[in-house]
Amino acid sequence: MGWFKKIFKKVGNVLKDAAPAIGALAGIGGLSSTAGLLGAGGALFNGFAERKRAKKQAKMARRFAAQEAAISRRNTQRLAGQQRANFAAAGLKIEGSPALLIEETEKLGAQEVDNILYAGNQQAKAYKRAGNNAMIGGFLNAGSSFL
Repeated sequence: MGWFKKIFKKVGNVLKDAAPAIGALAGIGGLSSTAGLLGAGGALFNGFAERKRAKKQAKMARRFAAQEAAISRRNTQRLAGQQRANFAAAGLKIEGSPALLIEETEKLGAQEVDNILYAGNQQAKAYKRAGNNAMIGGFLNAGSSFL
């Protein structure tokens, strides 16, 4: 998405180069065109800022999901370990039904981890989608500022 930055940089250069002309227009009654340029610049800036914020939120959503998944993995390992210890204390060998129970516990724990990571990824995608929509909205608002 580097081309967005290039466009924004070029718009900034054009506005900087046009600053004397904008000032002259404002002095001779061209205030509405100056306001249109400033409104367009503001709309573009807001769109890019919103997209940047959404990217940070997406990153945090994924990081939070990874932390929750790690906690879930540890809890599953603890539970499976406790089950093994309980079976051993009862004098049972870890085979047959006890082994199946431990295996089921580990499978359910792995599914829970997958669900946590999936939900975090979906939330991150939603944040990114909202950021891209805000950026597109910024472009549209910038275009409508000239009308």
